[in-house]
Amino acid sequence: MAGGGGGQYELNLTPYIDLMSTLIVFLLMTAVWNQIAVLSTDSSSTTASDSPAQPDPNRVTLSVTIMPGYIEMAENQQTKRIPHIEGKVDRSRFAEALKDWKARFPTRNDVILNTENTVTYQMLISTFDELVGNDFPDVGVSTQ
Repeated sequence: MAGGGGGQYELNLTPYIDLMSTLIVFLLMTAVWNQIAVLSTDSSSTTASDSPAQPDPNRVTLSVTIMPGYIEMAENQQTKRIPHIEGKVDRSRFAEALKDWKARFPTRNDVILNTENTVTYQMLISTFDELVGNDFPDVGVSTQ
């Protein structure tokens, strides 16, 4: 037992600091991406406990329905179909029709987006993005 060191040991903190800085970077990266991935829909406007208001007879309901072969745009009872091109949404014709809606209804920001169960998630999101990109930020999503 000769040469006892007296119990003075130094703890190397470099690996712990490296680990913590790596974890913080991953935490910050995933927090940002989780915020971007949020899909905002306008579902907070009414609740089941709200008393039903009298509908405005002059109000036009704008809705977009995604079908496997086409997109159907409806203003109350008037419909317009835009066929898909090679299984994808014809974005140019769809954007043109949305600009026409915005010109005729400049104060409207809401659209109802309907889909069938057979429609892919990618098609739903691309249509949603096109609606938001053409000044219709309040999109209510309804799947059948």
